Amino acid sequence: MNNAELNEVSLAKVYEQIPTKHYLENRRRGEYYSGDYKLGVNLYSFSHNLFSWLQGNSAAPPVDTLSLIRFAKEIGCDCVDITSYFIPGYETFAMPSKPDQEIYGYAESIKKLCEELGIEISGTGVKNDFADPNSERRAFDVQRVKYWIDVAAVMGAPVMRVFNGEIPKDILTTDWETIAKERIVPALIECADYGASKGIQIGMQNHADITSTADQVIRILEWANHPNLGVVNDTGCYKIFGAATGDGYNWYDDIEAVLPYTYNFQIKRLPGGLNTETLTDLQELFTRIRYSDYRGYIPLETIWSSSDPNHPSKLSAPPYEQVREFFEEIKAAMTKTKVRK
Repeated sequence: MNNAELNEVSLAKVYEQIPTKHYLENRRRGEYYSGDYKLGVNLYSFSHNLFSWLQGNSAAPPVDTLSLIRFAKEIGCDCVDITSYFIPGYETFAMPSKPDQEIYGYAESIKKLCEELGIEISGTGVKNDFADPNSERRAFDVQRVKYWIDVAAVMGAPVMRVFNGEIPKDILTTDWETIAKERIVPALIECADYGASKGIQIGMQNHADITSTADQVIRILEWANHPNLGVVNDTGCYKIFGAATGDGYNWYDDIEAVLPYTYNFQIKRLPGGLNTETLTDLQELFTRIRYSDYRGYIPLETIWSSSDPNHPSKLSAPPYEQVREFFEEIKAAMTKTKVRK
């Protein structure tokens, strides 16, 4: 479903939004936290380079997962998010293409390296679509998520990141609430049940898709009502439902509204998404986080538009300096906000 098609219908018919201020008015800010957070990097920041390594091509300078863990330690990261895509054998639309022994073995090598380096694993994630109209496809994605939860347990990742799904084609003949309640919520509950049995939290990531607003995220969580289900708070994906970008949206209110449910983070350089220009006000972001009870990991994630002069395919080496620079900006913002102004 593209945005042009969605904008042809009344958004009020598809989804009637409760204003974010409703959620903020009904909760009180906590005591200001002046300590440190564990900062890190999501390896998806090097997705083009990692896929070149995995696929054996030269679309971008290749680099492997273990090398990037060492890089994260070198730049001072406390943690690293190791997306399951970057474990050899992962498949997006199929069960793994390598034997369990090889996949578990690689997960064990990741855990061992992190222990040797003294860097923590903040989480992992898979690609799925729980909004798909096809019930068999949704059931298969649940099966895949369960498999990678097992791998996460071997690897020592505390959170499994999942998506809610793309805006489905039948959104025009049904409504958002029905899709959320009848497709997404049951799948999330099944994953959360299984995750709990393995000691892995399930964090659904707002991804500017079927969940674009804090209201949509919170409604789904309330309908699921599961103690092992929370949010991966993606700071670059809040926007009006169906809008092309988040330009002009009040991202920080949505980020704050979701904080009580947050298990993990994805800190983005651009709060409005790709092909926008406004940079994240990191001090504003940290100030809001400090007023919450969140004490978990805060990894960054860099993503690239095709027109970006620093796109990994245009560089002679992986974007080490670009990631290092953003990490230093985040670290500086954390330090500057320790004292409340």
